[in-house]
Amino acid sequence: MSASGKVASGSSKLQFNPAKSPKKSKLIARVIGVDRVKVQTSLLEGLSVKAIADIEKALGIDQKTFLLISGMSKATLSRRKEAGRLTPDESSKVYRFAQLYDLVKAMMLDDDEKARDWLQTPEPLFGGKTPLEHARTEFGAKEVEDLIGRIRHGVFS
Repeated sequence: MSASGKVASGSSKLQFNPAKSPKKSKLIARVIGVDRVKVQTSLLEGLSVKAIADIEKALGIDQKTFLLISGMSKATLSRRKEAGRLTPDESSKVYRFAQLYDLVKAMMLDDDEKARDWLQTPEPLFGGKTPLEHARTEFGAKEVEDLIGRIRHGVFS
């Protein structure tokens, strides 16, 4: 980790200490809720379009970046805003990014800025893509989760 608090790209020296991690509101809980049945129902019914603004704010990204990582077109977003709801697939993508953010924020001991920086720093393991870019697919998101787990447990990457 550099003096600026960023993890050097490709570095896995950051140690996670859950005992020191303060209990704060998770993005998933704010966007969807905490009850598993409610989460499933919300995803199947489609999240409110407001969830996109919540994700953009938490991740520190603009709408253009959200459209890139979600695979959604500007026209589709416009239609969803008119309807007020996302489709189940779009909702699942929003959930995926909220889940990754929560994992990284916990890894960074609830430091929002460090979490955003980590998610937006190119990673050699992902072909120079950022973790957010790599998480565009379910496979990519699982690889990002795997890297987070390795960092948390001190496993060399």
